[in-house]
Amino acid sequence: RPRRRISFCERTRGNSRRSYHTAAATTDRYSSLLFIFLSPSSVKLFSKGSAPPKSPPHTYVEKLLSATMSSGGATGGGSGPTATGAGTRPDVTLKLSQLQNLCKRDPPAYRDDYDAQVRRLESESSILALSPSADPSPRLVELVQFAANVSSSSYKGEESERVARLLINLLLGRSSSEEEEGSYGAAGGAKGGKGKSKAGAGSGGGGEFAVSVPPSALHLHREVRKSVVSALIIMRNKGAIEPLRLLELFFRVMASVPDKALREQLYRHVVNDVRNVNKNGRRDERVNRTVQSFLHRVVGSSGGQTPTGDTASDLGSVDGESATDVAAKRAVDMVSELYRRGVWTDERTVAIVDTAVRSPNASVMAKAARFFLGVEERMDEDRRRKEEGEWEGANTVNLHLHSKKTGKKQRRIGKDLKARKRAQQKHENSEMAEMELDKGVEHSRKLYPAIELVRDPQGLAEDVFRRLRSAGSNSYKFEIKLLMINFLTRLVGNHTLLVLPLYPYLRRYMGGHQRDVSAILAYAVQACHEYVPPDEVHGLLKTVAHNFVTERCSEEQMAVGINASRAICARVPSALSLEDENDPAGEGGGSGVVMDVEAFARDLAAYAKHRDRSVSASGKAWANFVREVHPSLLRGRDRGAEGSALARAGQKPLRYGETRAEAGVEGAELLVEYEKRKKEADERRAAGGDDEESDSGDDEGEGEEPMNDEEVEEEEEEEEEEDEGFMK
Repeated sequence: RPRRRISFCERTRGNSRRSYHTAAATTDRYSSLLFIFLSPSSVKLFSKGSAPPKSPPHTYVEKLLSATMSSGGATGGGSGPTATGAGTRPDVTLKLSQLQNLCKRDPPAYRDDYDAQVRRLESESSILALSPSADPSPRLVELVQFAANVSSSSYKGEESERVARLLINLLLGRSSSEEEEGSYGAAGGAKGGKGKSKAGAGSGGGGEFAVSVPPSALHLHREVRKSVVSALIIMRNKGAIEPLRLLELFFRVMASVPDKALREQLYRHVVNDVRNVNKNGRRDERVNRTVQSFLHRVVGSSGGQTPTGDTASDLGSVDGESATDVAAKRAVDMVSELYRRGVWTDERTVAIVDTAVRSPNASVMAKAARFFLGVEERMDEDRRRKEEGEWEGANTVNLHLHSKKTGKKQRRIGKDLKARKRAQQKHENSEMAEMELDKGVEHSRKLYPAIELVRDPQGLAEDVFRRLRSAGSNSYKFEIKLLMINFLTRLVGNHTLLVLPLYPYLRRYMGGHQRDVSAILAYAVQACHEYVPPDEVHGLLKTVAHNFVTERCSEEQMAVGINASRAICARVPSALSLEDENDPAGEGGGSGVVMDVEAFARDLAAYAKHRDRSVSASGKAWANFVREVHPSLLRGRDRGAEGSALARAGQKPLRYGETRAEAGVEGAELLVEYEKRKKEADERRAAGGDDEESDSGDDEGEGEEPMNDEEVEEEEEEEEEEDEGFMK
């Protein structure tokens, strides 16, 4: 007969019975040995007056431990095979995975064993603090993971707080005896309940806000740093540490330690932690406000300093940038990611990126500008990708064609088919809604709600333009300048701001051979709105006409110039209005730029008969636009029937500053006329019915036959068609 299989729990229980009685003796031996090693007489080994040991400190300690354990076992007071009578089976206190399982099953019974391992971790940390760059003990990583898992699950409270403080000191390169530094920002909110910051949340410039770690933390071994970070993340996920406490620590490590994999791990944890705090409709406003205030101060402290290698912050510089600049870039990335995922979409979040745009650091400013310019497109792509995934998942139905047919499978197939039908209807409705979206300026404003949430758009636009204009030729790269111009023009166009020096500045980059000139023309178009004075618009139109719409230019340049002129005039129709009715050329006495609007419009319309197809299409589009807006600017043969009728009716755009005041509700007279005609039709119908009754009563059975139902319906349809035609 086969033997009964012994379960893992039974084996573990037997091992624990044999080794539990030796745990106290082992704990006392560890404590006495470490006390002897860390006594003043032993510390002399590492003092300046005596020569250090040839081997690293942790190796020296391991030799002492092994010698003491062997001597203890020989004398009968230890936990060796002779003392315990357990043969060659190792002690349970040295098998941390087994002890971790036992502590979770029975925390009070194994508290002494757990305390012994924590004391051992403290001693290992103190030894490592004496020489952080040395290779760590192989048992240190296991002790860190053991203490984090057991304290956060079995001994949560004061014990987990003690272990967290120990791990934080180890990550910062301090000994366990040193107290944790008073943290600023988010950590202050975790300790005191309410975060008390050195500077206000909206200041961003109230003194230097250093984000650095001690120099000893930079020399810490990579594996130790990775294990400590993983242990702290485990404790945070189990709720043993407040989220605000780790945020400041991880930002300091992320900004100073040149370890790319570790920085990515910390960044993902911070983002996911904030998401978990606010998921499932639960929003912790205290945490959100404190974290946002901390990020605001980090972003505001960036720029204005260059690492020299003399301070701890300079030692932790990454790729030649100071720790504050690296932290500011990570803060902007974090805010952008949370906004894209719909976690933070309020004004406080936009205010953080607003402060980043004003940063002297070009990298921080570029990241913030790209957020305002493209975050909504990325959100739309995420939404489309999610809808496509749902549609593909709902469209795939397992009909079980080659399996046994059961009632449960048939019900499942029915549910899947109904879900696919609902998904198909939703998909078709979304496609129809996208086709019916309006285009133009109002539609573009709906696409950029992040820019609409800026608190002081005029001040932000003036600051960005001041930096752009005062920057020398080598201050920023040309790509950064284009990014700043794009952000500035979009801000001006969406908020209808008046930054008049911007338009002469754009004319400097509108040369025919300028690099990325098509992008410059697009930026000039989006900077125009109805409140821009016609003088500034005339300057743009003249520059475009002289550099693009000439015979010396290529066909592509001519087409681009005509299309750009049409787009500018479409946004500012007052540019085509004449200043004085007696002056058809539009030469106002006080105009800064003299321009013959009528000659300009007719010249561009003449390109409708150009030999090149692209130029001809652009000229026809310009002629159609002017025919609708101001047909009197065109020649008689170019106006067409509709343009001639509009010209006779006096169709023309409003002049700059002119408004058309309405005396009442537009279209109210049409409603009155419709009610009048409807009343007359009802009266005629009632009179016709009385005549028919009288005729039928006088000559019963004689005369014309009464109308049947079909004739009555035809007459009613004719009357309804007449009413509908009048309303149209």
